[in-house]
Amino acid sequence: MTLINSGNATNGAVTAGVASVEVLAANNQRVGYAIVNDSDTAVYLAFGATAVLNEGVRLNSNGGATVSDTNSIFTGAINVISSAGSKEVTFVEFTQ
Repeated sequence: MTLINSGNATNGAVTAGVASVEVLAANNQRVGYAIVNDSDTAVYLAFGATAVLNEGVRLNSNGGATVSDTNSIFTGAINVISSAGSKEVTFVEFTQ
């Protein structure tokens, strides 16, 4: 695991549903992030675009996750969608 040199961390959660919702807003100060699917249904992430079912990055149910690569941090908006409503997605965003 690579440690991120950041003094600021924002923890939170969003409720994914059948319409695309924003997990992380675009942020030029972002130096890292982790996003975890805390639900019983797979969800899909879109980077810099509206999330669409069965496209983008799939996070499997019950803990599927993505963690930023410290060599290349995406600073645009990250959105999520699910095939069912009320699915919890948790996150942490590290900033400068």
